[in-house]
Amino acid sequence: MPADRRHPHLTLLVASLSVLSGLAVCAAAILVPAPAAAVPLVALMCVGCPMFASWEVPVAIESLRARRGRKALAVLRKSLDKLPEVEHPLGL
Repeated sequence: MPADRRHPHLTLLVASLSVLSGLAVCAAAILVPAPAAAVPLVALMCVGCPMFASWEVPVAIESLRARRGRKALAVLRKSLDKLPEVEHPLGL
């Protein structure tokens, strides 16, 4: 099983930190003008790294939703088990 299915929160955290670090590098490059040779590297860092980190985000979100759905289904089944069994009023 891939790590993103076991630890979806960690995947989302890493993707968020990547976006924040890209924003920080971009802000630093704007506030303190970067040398011309470093501009392609700054652009790669600001755009490419968050895109690469977010590659696994849909799978992590799907895993969280599936986990939540399994819990809701278990609660529903438990409440249905508590209901008494009765015959159909029309005898069907």
